[in-house]
Amino acid sequence: MSKKKTKRQIKREERERAAEELAAATAAFEGKRRKYRIAALATPVVALALSIAVYVVTDDKQLAGLTGMIGFAIFIPLMLGAIGGEVTPRDRTRAGSIDFGSKR
Repeated sequence: MSKKKTKRQIKREERERAAEELAAATAAFEGKRRKYRIAALATPVVALALSIAVYVVTDDKQLAGLTGMIGFAIFIPLMLGAIGGEVTPRDRTRAGSIDFGSKR
C-alpha cells in the first residue's frame, strides 16, 4: 500500500513541476530569440549579395542600389525589434517609490 502524501510533499511537487515548466518555456523562448537574431543579422548580408548579383547580371546601378535600399529598409525594423526584445518588462503590480506625503 502506498503512503498518503502530506501537504508539504504535494506543494513541493507542484513547485518542482512549475520550475520545470518555466525552464522549458524559457529555453523555447531563447531558441526563438536566437533564430530571430540570426535572421536579422543575415538580412543585410543577403541584401548585399542580391544587389551585387543584380548589378553583375543587369549592369544597372539604379536597380542594384534600389535592391540594397530595400534590404536595408527591411533590416532596420528587424534590428529595432531585436533590441526591443532584450528589454525586460516592468513589474506593474509592485508599489512605486513615489510618496505623496501624509494627508492631513
